[in-house]
Amino acid sequence: HASFTLFPSIFPKSAYDLAWNVQNDMHSLMHKVSKDAQFLEDVLKSTIAVDDFVKNLFEIYKLSCNCEMIQKRAIGVFRSDYMLQTQTNDVGLPKQIEVNTMASSLMGIGTNKLLDLHKFNLLHMGGGSMSSENNLPRNNVLDSVAETFVKGWNMYGNPNAVFVFMLNQNERNVFDQRAIEHAMYKIDPAIKVRRKVFNTCAATTRVDADGKLFIDNEEVAVVYYRTGYMPGHYPTKKNWEARKMIELSTAVKSPSVAQQLVGSKKIQQVLAQPGVLEHFIDDKNVIKNLRAVFAGLYSLEMNSAGDGAVKLALERPENFVLKPQREGGGNNLYGADLVFQLNNVGGDERRCAYILMEKIQPPVQDNYIVHNHEYNPAKTVSELGIFGVFLTDGDKMINSCTVGHLLRSKSNEHDDGGVGAGVAVLDSPFLV
Repeated sequence: HASFTLFPSIFPKSAYDLAWNVQNDMHSLMHKVSKDAQFLEDVLKSTIAVDDFVKNLFEIYKLSCNCEMIQKRAIGVFRSDYMLQTQTNDVGLPKQIEVNTMASSLMGIGTNKLLDLHKFNLLHMGGGSMSSENNLPRNNVLDSVAETFVKGWNMYGNPNAVFVFMLNQNERNVFDQRAIEHAMYKIDPAIKVRRKVFNTCAATTRVDADGKLFIDNEEVAVVYYRTGYMPGHYPTKKNWEARKMIELSTAVKSPSVAQQLVGSKKIQQVLAQPGVLEHFIDDKNVIKNLRAVFAGLYSLEMNSAGDGAVKLALERPENFVLKPQREGGGNNLYGADLVFQLNNVGGDERRCAYILMEKIQPPVQDNYIVHNHEYNPAKTVSELGIFGVFLTDGDKMINSCTVGHLLRSKSNEHDDGGVGAGVAVLDSPFLV
């Protein structure tokens, strides 16, 4: 079983509501950014020069901008992750750690099954009267994502075309993915789901003269990526060729390469700069709410601001996190590792592959962590994820909605690492 906390963790309702309420605005913002080719090129230029992974993605993105046959529709399944700030002037505010625009996981197993277990445990510990839906909100993320996927498949227009889950070679998160698949079949039993390993099917991926995508000789309506977000997922040139063919085809993508790029740390850092949100958003209240959840983010460009950020981090490394343009957990650098890497790359353009972020200091709680059939007391800190789904059709966004949450907790002895890495565990927010 997945590791989990024995009891839910307290989380302020005001912070939960703020994170929930800005999610649709986050969708709109990221969609507008994904459609601004010049902005993306300007922001990512220095990163592309030193990061081949981002460079390859951006080259596919440029080709997609000029491809007439490409599918205009895409499916966004985004998760914005937050931690509570207990220090500085923003005490009690949720501060955005990142926006996951690709392969956002744990919507299958990290939802109501654990919530029901937590209610059961509270009941038998004498806290049953506290377990109202106001305190322990239900989670509709699984059904909502499945419904959007089925809608995207239907919009493709060929009931014989398949919906492809694109996977890693040795997929460990299979039960989370199967939960989505089963929810899709409940909505429409006619849907045809296929699970494809990216390394294996790259050789059998092709596009016909009309731009239709075929994998293993089956026409593909939708490609849903649960891989492709790390350089190691592209071991050969054939993998990159397959990604390019998929992107330039008539198949619906989740995400598109544009959506993947806007989830990069560099985009997150630039959007937090003064005056940038105004380029995409007119509503002052929306701008205010988005800025309220932004953490302190610093550029490491080759200029005086980048030099100052390096100096600041080397003087007080305990206050910062060094982030590369990577997803999947376990990539960030803290403390001595941060100092070592900045001393290594701080004086040349290699530092442009990173951004610097303030280290959030969340509240610490007492709980028990259940792992491998054993439970142990722990001092825990929590990270709240808010899920949202939407469909796009060219510049138009349709069916955008916030659909659920994910709470992960870990011992405060650990700096980084997700559930898949064996550090964080599944949890539920107890709203107060």
